[in-house]
Amino acid sequence: MFEFLSSGFQELLAFVDRTDPQYIYLLLFLIAFTENIIPPIPGDTFTIIGGYLAAVGKLSLTPTFLFILAGTMSSIMVVYAIGYRAGRGRLAQSNSRLFSKGDLARVQGWFDRFGAGILLASRFVVGARVAIAAGAGVSRYPTVPMAVYSLISSALFHGALIALAYGMRAYIDRLKAGFDIYSKIILVIVTVVVIIWITFVVRRYINDRKKA
Repeated sequence: MFEFLSSGFQELLAFVDRTDPQYIYLLLFLIAFTENIIPPIPGDTFTIIGGYLAAVGKLSLTPTFLFILAGTMSSIMVVYAIGYRAGRGRLAQSNSRLFSKGDLARVQGWFDRFGAGILLASRFVVGARVAIAAGAGVSRYPTVPMAVYSLISSALFHGALIALAYGMRAYIDRLKAGFDIYSKIILVIVTVVVIIWITFVVRRYINDRKKA
């Protein structure tokens, strides 16, 4: 179904431009939703494409923004609900070396102290969006503030991308290239943090084995 996602940016742009507008809105919603369930889906690329198509008159600006925002928020709340209802109980019971009860308490502490800031920044942290939504659920962060902060973050992020694509329609390739650089920088930072965490877990496992 999504084999066209492996195409280059110009091929994606041409594909969407050939599609009926009513189906483009649906596609934007589905891509925005699926991105948070299957992170490799290039949701941000389609946000840029949506802004460009609104700029050239293929789409209307307000529905473009709302469909993308609705898709993003729907999937964020699904991930949050999974973490809230299932994740915490399983992690608390398992106390595995990968994610111990102490780790669970730390995540809880982070969200207790910095939850608003974490969620407000969440959409801008490429590569960690799903983890943040799941972490909010696992830590039982209150649902209404979670939804509000995530909505603000998503609205600011998507609004900025759409506005840039709208204003830079003549330089859409440059905008896409610049955003790719931004995404890679953030992804490298997230990867380094994950590697540090894995190293910590492995060292803890080795120390536990020695004490056993």
